[in-house]
Amino acid sequence: MASYQELFAIGENFDAFVAHGLPAEIAAVRVVQRRLDEPGLIGAATGERLAAVQGRYHLLVAGEVWCPDCQLNVTALDWLCRRQPRIDLAVISKGRAEDDLRQRLGLERIAIPVVAVLDAGFELVGRFVERPQAVVAGWDGVKPAYRAGDYLESTVLDLLGVFEGVEGREFVGG
Repeated sequence: MASYQELFAIGENFDAFVAHGLPAEIAAVRVVQRRLDEPGLIGAATGERLAAVQGRYHLLVAGEVWCPDCQLNVTALDWLCRRQPRIDLAVISKGRAEDDLRQRLGLERIAIPVVAVLDAGFELVGRFVERPQAVVAGWDGVKPAYRAGDYLESTVLDLLGVFEGVEGREFVGG
């Protein structure tokens, strides 16, 4: 089984990931990118929290560009990385995640995107699975709005919660 660092090293950057898509899939990603650039879609408080992230993080993403959840959430993760240079991402295939991440992340199946949030030393500090928690909690009532890109900030907020949880820990011992 490959290490997180090895998986990250063989993963693709966001642009290479998107380039594998069919024209309609690439167009869907471009729509999400435009949504992320709309004023007010990502609130000022979220932007301030993102700017305040102190550690270095690697997002090891399992995804496929044909997947609507990946088109939304991996694009939001790319937006996050472009605004906070201490965070980067690499995308691996769903098949590789089945082989190398499913068991380690304690998942029965790989529902993409799956994100292993890794610290500077490539140690697992958190995860994101498929959709933001706000969407999971209210799925029936929010599905159309989610599919329209109205919950992209929720994806960013879920990741910020992981980063802030790690940064807020006190380490004892030597």
